[in-house]
Order: sequence, then C-alpha cells, then structure tokens
Amino acid sequence: MIITIDGPAGSGKSTAARRLALALGIAYLDTGATYRAVTLRGMQNDVPLHDEQALTECARAMRLQMTPCPDGLIVEMDGQDVSKAIRTETVSRQVRHAANAPAVREVLVALQRTLGQSLGSFVTEGRDQGSAVFPDADFKFYLDADPAQRAQRRFVELTARGEAAELTDILEAILARDASDTGREVGPLQVPDDAIVIDTTILSIDDVVETIQRHVEAA
Repeated sequence: MIITIDGPAGSGKSTAARRLALALGIAYLDTGATYRAVTLRGMQNDVPLHDEQALTECARAMRLQMTPCPDGLIVEMDGQDVSKAIRTETVSRQVRHAANAPAVREVLVALQRTLGQSLGSFVTEGRDQGSAVFPDADFKFYLDADPAQRAQRRFVELTARGEAAELTDILEAILARDASDTGREVGPLQVPDDAIVIDTTILSIDDVVETIQRHVEAA
C-alpha cells in the first residue's frame, strides 16, 4: 500500500506522514530529505547550486540511506548522519535549486522510487508524490494551510531547536518557496486529480492524522 501526502511547506505533511505511518504500522519515506541532502552535499563541497550539471553529478555521487527510528527517520549521507543538518533554515532557503533542476529531479525521483520499492508499504510526503513520483498510489492526500499559519509553525519548530529565526523572514521565504514550487516546469506543486484535500489551518496534527486514517481505513 502506498499513501502519498503532498502540500506546501508548513502544511503539516511531514509530521502527519510520520505519525500516520506509525499508526498504520508501515514505513515512512521522506522524499523531501533527498533534495535537502543533495543541497547540503553541494554546500559542503562548494558546488555552485545554480549549476545544474554540477549539482546533478553531486546527486549521482551521493549515497543516501534512511532508517526509521522512534523519533522519525535517521538520514545518512555518505555515511554521515545529517538528520538535523538538512533541516536548518540555511538549507531550506537553498533547496529550491535542486527542486527546480530537471536533471537533478530525475536522479532523485529514481532514488525515491528505489527507496520506496525496498520499503513495500509506506507513507510518503513531498510536493509531487501523488502527481509525479507515485501516480498509482493507493491513497493520495493534499494538505494546505494559510501561509501565516505555516510560517508560525516553522518559527516554532526552529526556535524549539535553538535556531535564531524571524517570523517575517520565514513568511517571505515560504511565499517565495510556494511560487518556486508551483511555477517550476518539472514536478510542480499541485493537487493530484484524485487527491483528498485537507485544510490544516485550524486543525491540530492529531486531527489531521485522524482524518487521513479514517479515509484509509474506510476504503
């Protein structure tokens, strides 16, 4: 069974996907981590992130492994635990280069499908999981929320980790990311034709997971 959850940054899809996978007793595949990992790898190796060819070679050479753990997922890149490093605001602001590069996406989508095949049944989340990566998924969901609420969630997440953050800067970054994700030529952020749309603006994460789980178990 494959369940996809798509949506913009801060809509709650990552947390919902992790909790849903746990509730259903199946694996969780964080495909967004593949874009973050190659972005971090490029930054660590002084690869010009705007250079699609160089970033594509960086993606091809990357060794990525994801291991479930009680707190979610351990992401190892080239043998290094980068679970926290890929979640920094610095990486978040630069990940658009990988996400908007068709050749990089081609490499990472192939990697995501390979990871998915190794898992069997899983919940996956991202921007184009139901529309492009796993179009034949058994269940497709799309989470959305007001940009101001999404920025507030990101602000709380960053400050909880001890990172300096400004709410206005985060909101600007989210709006820019939305425009970039929806406007790109390959794998744009969009609502899959057969997806169930859930507005999470005023919902708790428990409400979101329960809603999704009801749809899955009722089928």
